[in-house]
Amino acid sequence: MNKLVVGAGIVVVAAAAGFYYANSQAENAIKEQIEQANKSYAEMAASGLMPAISIGYQDVSANVLTSSYSVTGVDVSVAGMGQVATIEKVTAVGLKPQGLADKGSAQLVGAKVAEPMLAMLPPDMSAFVQGVALHADYSYQYTPATGELYFSQDTRINDEFSLAYNISFAQMQELWAFARDMSEKTPEEQQQLTMSDSYMTDVMANLVKGALKSGELVVTNNGFIERLVEMGSAQGQLPPMDALKGMALMAITADENLPLEMKESLTTFINQPEKLQVNVSFAEPLSFDAVQSGALMAELQTPEQMIKFANLKMVAN
Repeated sequence: MNKLVVGAGIVVVAAAAGFYYANSQAENAIKEQIEQANKSYAEMAASGLMPAISIGYQDVSANVLTSSYSVTGVDVSVAGMGQVATIEKVTAVGLKPQGLADKGSAQLVGAKVAEPMLAMLPPDMSAFVQGVALHADYSYQYTPATGELYFSQDTRINDEFSLAYNISFAQMQELWAFARDMSEKTPEEQQQLTMSDSYMTDVMANLVKGALKSGELVVTNNGFIERLVEMGSAQGQLPPMDALKGMALMAITADENLPLEMKESLTTFINQPEKLQVNVSFAEPLSFDAVQSGALMAELQTPEQMIKFANLKMVAN
């Protein structure tokens, strides 16, 4: 009996040690990815392609059993300006070092403008921006059997504003195979490919083989638009809210291409900006190749035809 207990204890200790080692290896892989990203940014900055950006962090953690990884205390700096932004935490689930999972999600918590940047703004604007925190959730799921890809994003500003969308794609086998092949390469190989002249051409060549099935866009406002306009108006950079509403309503009324139902929805939202939802759903997936070639536009000559083709719906509040 004692031997069984001792044996079980050895197995538990060995499993715990293996779990700790696997987590440590995963954490090191993430750190290497951040290092490689900073190296890429430095090289592009040296070539004049972008400002000299660098990313720092306080801690990295990983759990290989749940495929969840997080980076906390992220800061973004630009040469000559110092720290420009901070992020409390970035979490990813389903991440595979040198691989692409068929399902994954990510969350960004508490992105803010950094103090050095706030100091460059007028006092009232600085106080407004200081109270703004950005949060975002992303998720995707690819179904190999059908080639369908679902993607969703929800970006929020405090609890005052959100912009969310969900998109369903079809016939994404070629693009997914390209992305999977890319993800299995080393960071150095990925950098070399993304910097090549043919990279975007290859991406587009695989993308046009796909199609769009449906999509939804939802804008939710809980006072943020009003606060933003009030601050901008006080700074002399925006007209007052009533004036902006008047201009928007005039533009909607004058637009002869908008159907009456859409005009009514937009008018409702402008007068009381709370929630606006837009949906498109195609009877047959919309081929990106047909859009790129212009063949689709030859069939759809009027806004009414386009709206009917996309089964576009708009609802306010």
